[in-house]
Amino acid sequence: MGWQEFMRLEHRRLEERRAGKLRRALGYPLPGETKAQLDLIGERDRIRASHGLVAVVGEDGRASYRYIDALGGEDIENRLAAEWLEEGWLKQRAKRRMNGVGALPVPKHLR
Repeated sequence: MGWQEFMRLEHRRLEERRAGKLRRALGYPLPGETKAQLDLIGERDRIRASHGLVAVVGEDGRASYRYIDALGGEDIENRLAAEWLEEGWLKQRAKRRMNGVGALPVPKHLR
């Protein structure tokens, strides 16, 4: 994937987040969660997106936020790592929902 294609995809993802995609993906609360907690996670993500912030995971495994326009070619892997982390968490939530199991801890960068 080239840089321009990557940035087009990132801008599209940012727009989806501004529109509340994460909150919709969270669905209804799992055992041990409340609707208010999920609403807060979704709202915080929407606000970060409205400010142009995207998550990146550094080499140390810690997630942080950067302005989308400050990303450089060296950030592609770190940005993808953050997406994989969130995607994996959402997939685990879906599995737990199907099995009637309680919630997983929320990744720190989504709190």
